[in-house]
Amino acid sequence: MKLRDRGGMAATRTEGGDTARRALRLLETVAGASSPVGLQDLADAVGLSKSTAYRLLRVLQEESYLTRADSGGYRTGARLMRLAAEVMPRADVFAGARPILRALADQSGETATLHLRAGDEAVLVLGAESDYELRRAARLGSATPLHRGASGQAILAYLPAHEVTAIVHRAGDAVRADEIDRALAAVRADGYALSQGANHAGLVGIAVPILTPSGHAAASVAISGPAERWTARRAVAFAELLTERCARLANLFETALSPAAAVG
Repeated sequence: MKLRDRGGMAATRTEGGDTARRALRLLETVAGASSPVGLQDLADAVGLSKSTAYRLLRVLQEESYLTRADSGGYRTGARLMRLAAEVMPRADVFAGARPILRALADQSGETATLHLRAGDEAVLVLGAESDYELRRAARLGSATPLHRGASGQAILAYLPAHEVTAIVHRAGDAVRADEIDRALAAVRADGYALSQGANHAGLVGIAVPILTPSGHAAASVAISGPAERWTARRAVAFAELLTERCARLANLFETALSPAAAVG
């Protein structure tokens, strides 16, 4: 049975995996909440009976992925926090990136976002939103396919060739490899990726990769906004500044993710 995953790509549904999926949805709901979430609210959000939700939550609590708050609701536990710390860059990367993103948002008037690769997707992990009422919302955790849109293509263009081939192949028959190859070649030639409505209708985005010393992309930074205000011409005019800011971020990534930093 084929389903569509969150990035819009075909995914195979594993038989007998419903219990795991329900537990994951509970984890996502708790992690995305700003305060502890009660049992009934969790059951309603995931579409489970109260008894089923309780059994799954008990297991997650026993394994320390969730914990009970004094209020009686559930919140993220130590094991989940530790897992997040292991798969994300060190906190000092984000501390250093925040003012850079804020400055980009202020200078451009649009939303600036930091994206990391997670498998075949680019995930928004940090953002500084535009002050305009009509703006691109920086929704943390939102994911888009690497092959589609500025933030993903800025990363994909600088991955090893065999990885690019595999990612494009997994994207399915709806994606033309020759078109992706041309788009990625343009990214490498220009130093930036530009997209118009690729993932979000009515938005224009420009993204630049954050490169490792080996020349591969550790992440990307994008500036995006409504097409009637943030035109392709305006976006391209910011390419040089965006590239300079990403060079600063590359130094942060290199320092924070170096073996010596990991040991310390």
